[in-house]
Amino acid sequence: MEILRKQKMPNIITEGGLSLFAQAMASPFIGLPPSTRYYWYLVLGTGAGTPSASDTALFTPVAASAKHGSISYTGAQYQYYVRYLPEDANGYTYTEAGIYDKVGYTDTTPNPYTTGVLLNHLMLSPTLTKDATILVDFYITITFS
Repeated sequence: MEILRKQKMPNIITEGGLSLFAQAMASPFIGLPPSTRYYWYLVLGTGAGTPSASDTALFTPVAASAKHGSISYTGAQYQYYVRYLPEDANGYTYTEAGIYDKVGYTDTTPNPYTTGVLLNHLMLSPTLTKDATILVDFYITITFS
């Protein structure tokens, strides 16, 4: 059990993500059932391009990578956390990642994250080739300053 690599990468907070945070600051979340926080997913992708604030989706999302984790906050800082176990989301070389937030609990579509708001969009550098030999932790920290 050792940490093989730790890295920080810049990413873009989308216009939809900024709007979602503004809504959260102005009033409580109104997901389903009432008075609970909306559901969210971290989704990985295999696409290429340059993220932009107007993005509404990853370039090439991989539905099998959509995973929910935990969220915490301290002061003006929020942190999303997702762990991909060795058996999760294998067989791809991932190049991008993003959080889809504001997904309803009762959403039964095949890929429910697609009904949410893309909160952020980042390109992974170096890329991540996921197979059954590795476990990956993602921490996405958003700081309001």
